Amino acid sequence: MKKRIYLSMALLTSASLTLASGVLCLIFYHQFSAYLQSDVKRRTHLLKDILISSSADEFGGLVSSRLSLAITEDMRISLINADGDVVYDNTVGVENLENHADREEVLSARNIGFGESRRFSGTLRQETYYYAVELSGGYILRAAKTTGSFFSLFGRVLPAVLGVLICAVIICYIVAGRLTNRIVKPFNTVRLDGEITVPYDELTPFVRALEKQHSQIAEQLVSLQERSDAINAIMENMSEGAALLDRRGTILSANKSVLRIFGVDTPMEGKNILELLRDITLLEYTRNALTGSRGETDMERADKDYRVYFSPVMDNGAVLLFLDVTEKMKAEKLRREFSANVSHELKTPLTSIYGYAELLDSGMVLDHDKAAFIHKIKDESERLIMLVEDIMLLSRLDEEESREQFTAVDLAVVIREVVEMLTQKAMASNVSVTINDVTAGGVIVRANRSMMVELFFNLIDNAIKYNKSSGVVTVDMMENNGLATVSVLDMGIGIPKSAQSRVFERFYRVDKSRSKKTGGTGLGLAIVKHITTIHNAELTLDSNEGEGTKVTVCFKTSS
Repeated sequence: MKKRIYLSMALLTSASLTLASGVLCLIFYHQFSAYLQSDVKRRTHLLKDILISSSADEFGGLVSSRLSLAITEDMRISLINADGDVVYDNTVGVENLENHADREEVLSARNIGFGESRRFSGTLRQETYYYAVELSGGYILRAAKTTGSFFSLFGRVLPAVLGVLICAVIICYIVAGRLTNRIVKPFNTVRLDGEITVPYDELTPFVRALEKQHSQIAEQLVSLQERSDAINAIMENMSEGAALLDRRGTILSANKSVLRIFGVDTPMEGKNILELLRDITLLEYTRNALTGSRGETDMERADKDYRVYFSPVMDNGAVLLFLDVTEKMKAEKLRREFSANVSHELKTPLTSIYGYAELLDSGMVLDHDKAAFIHKIKDESERLIMLVEDIMLLSRLDEEESREQFTAVDLAVVIREVVEMLTQKAMASNVSVTINDVTAGGVIVRANRSMMVELFFNLIDNAIKYNKSSGVVTVDMMENNGLATVSVLDMGIGIPKSAQSRVFERFYRVDKSRSKKTGGTGLGLAIVKHITTIHNAELTLDSNEGEGTKVTVCFKTSS
């Protein structure tokens, strides 16, 4: 306020002085210009009278006389004949002058006896006033005088004028500063933390309104702070990422989840959304939200999937919400893959059974070949039953209802039962199974017994099926520091390094032709993985192609 008052007073005074000086200069200029024109006219007519009364034979000689020299001093005199040619000029040689018949003052003089004009002279390179009168014989007498004399006079006066103007401006600035201090000083003593004093009586209504506004603002600040604290508490405790933008795209608020998603460890408030979002698609949705259009899209960041919602907030900005849908997307992907794989796996044996049955029904099979066809139908039916049973088992495991059936289970007893069940299959494959139990007293874990049977049945069954002839399957059991470890080792074909990360996926087979030959469904290791997950057990695989495979399961013991 003080600065504005001071500058206003000083600038107003300075502008007034400058304007007054300029107006006075213009008045002086116009007065001088009128005087110059009157002087030129008077002396031109005087010279005309001298010429008319003189008996001189030559115009140049007459002008050279003392009287004429006094009259034409500081003026340009030209004599123009009837053809417009300059026959005499006291400033410039006539051979350098062009025809003057079309000059404004010459034309006027021929028409009405005299003429005048003001223009920039190309000869003298100055603005010049011209005045012409008609003589006898068609001659024109023209006099001219430049305004250079005025500007030279003004140039001599200008330093003094500027000096006076500068002094006046300095005085004005000093006086304006003192007056401003006297006006503003009472306002500087006003305190807003208590009862407001009135510096001038004229400001009483303003002060009363200010007191009322001060009270209302204090109440509103308390309310706003409470709302802000509540909003911040909600934002910071949200697992979802949320960011609030103003209409220009500046971040007003961004919770910790958003910063974690984009790997930012510094606050983003006050920065543009461009510094947080570097994806063209996300920025396009953000711009649409700021213009009033809702939208949603998916993005992937740090191996996680997010669903991003863009919502406009009336005309004041937009809200960006980031939801972690990684598990949902994975589940959806697994569901689609499982559905596709189930359809394919069921279709294959059913197609074979239908084909063999159709051949038998049509009578195209010879009597001695019927037994082979019936055996193939039986094998495909068994494979189909195994596949359906494994699918149903996986479905039950997905429901996780068996957690309530956990009991104390001796893994050594379970493994011996499984080995006994697979003895015939091992003998048929020319594979021997060895159990190394170093625990001496059994391995007790809290688990679902039927699941343990299913788990070790699949592991030992795979070790037998994918072993080589005369191979050995070794089952090692040990207990140490509250952990029970069971390893199943075979001497079979092994698993390539590129496939080891996928062997626990549903329906995944390393060697599809061998799996079909051995009757595998592609679900055995998936069932193993699922059972270990339910029991919070650790499952590891170590395999070298052509050397064999070792699968290890580590449980926490019931003790």
